[in-house]
Amino acid sequence: MGLRILKVCTSRSWGGMEMSMATISGRLRDRGHDVHPVCYTNSPIHQRLLKMEFEPVTLDLWGKFHPFKAFWLSRYINRNNIDIVHTDYSRDLFTLVPAMKWSKPTPLVLHKHVGTIRPKNLPVHPYLYRNVDYVIAISKVIEKNLLETHPLRPDQVGIIHHGIDMDRFVPDAGRRAAVRAEFGIRDDELVVGIVGRLQEAKGHLQFLEVAKRILPDFPNTRFVVVGEATRGEDEEANLILDKIEKAGLGDRMILTGYRDDVPDVLGAMDLFLFPTHSEAFGLVIVEAMAMGVPVVSADCDGVPDIVEHGKTGFLVPPTDVEGLTGAVAEMLGDEGKRLAFGEAGSSRARELFSEEKMCGEMEELYRRLIARYQS
Repeated sequence: MGLRILKVCTSRSWGGMEMSMATISGRLRDRGHDVHPVCYTNSPIHQRLLKMEFEPVTLDLWGKFHPFKAFWLSRYINRNNIDIVHTDYSRDLFTLVPAMKWSKPTPLVLHKHVGTIRPKNLPVHPYLYRNVDYVIAISKVIEKNLLETHPLRPDQVGIIHHGIDMDRFVPDAGRRAAVRAEFGIRDDELVVGIVGRLQEAKGHLQFLEVAKRILPDFPNTRFVVVGEATRGEDEEANLILDKIEKAGLGDRMILTGYRDDVPDVLGAMDLFLFPTHSEAFGLVIVEAMAMGVPVVSADCDGVPDIVEHGKTGFLVPPTDVEGLTGAVAEMLGDEGKRLAFGEAGSSRARELFSEEKMCGEMEELYRRLIARYQS
């Protein structure tokens, strides 16, 4: 039987957390649940939900206690007989926790996508987190961070990894050939790519340095940069693009900008290079692996949850350009290893990181928490 789920995220930004909120709302609806999204008016989440044919509730909570909105939410929960409340944004707790004190007994879940630097030690924090039934961490490093920085018990926290729609990430020789032809890449050339917003923290400057070091020994290699600036970060992105342009790599470096066909672009690659400085999880690595592309990545944060070093790819200390270059060179020089790692990565991604598995684990959690309130 389907559940009635209040899915809340009033963030005004657009990134992994916000995309996850919209995606999971849609997937849970597809699985037969009655999903009630709550978001900030005209935010990127709001626009995405409208395109998905939701009719979201719009509220501005902005990390504060709003007594009238809390009272309105409590009545909404009761009126719609909500079974569980799931928020992706910890700031929403300031209003959600009081709202749920005034509503019928309903479990509350917080979904944590990023780590916290400063401990949650304000006088209000023990009250807020004591009233959260469960906190979902997206990786081992986030679980560890939660227990170190939040007033939470170990039994309140657990991991549910992000998943992707595996039906979108299916290797196709025809699409691979079409994308490579679009970029002017020959059949005998190897492609090393990166996908993500243009930020120094994503490792684009290390990617550039690796390209400069690799090309003398592997002149038949092309390097593809997929992505654009995040809103408000154009200056940083332009500095990266300027350095790439001044590197003098010519057509060896291909800048695609934003692409809405990421599966096909990933499928055109022979190696995915992800020299990020920090990463709570790294969903794009899962996407590359699902497409059968081996990975060389920085060994940081949530990445080891995904990549098996020496089996699906190589892990190298963050910002270690020499180590990254060596790993890339080893991959480019060994076609058998690339194919074996790509096949192993695809199997691992499909077994562990599908949306179906993620939503199944979420449903199991929901029902377990609801059962506590009904016993």
